[in-house]
Amino acid sequence: MKHLGKITLLAVTTVYAGYFVRQAARTRAERVFRLAAGESPYERVHPKPLRPKSA
Repeated sequence: MKHLGKITLLAVTTVYAGYFVRQAARTRAERVFRLAAGESPYERVHPKPLRPKSA
């Protein structure tokens, strides 16, 4: 029964690690795409305030 517990723990740890690696890759890809589109990293963190549309 000890083996089953260790195998389960290893499987869960592997799934979590895979999830975090996938999220890191997605975040990195999003940054690269935004830079390629011409958006600066500063704009991402400090978006311009929205102005009300005048009629």
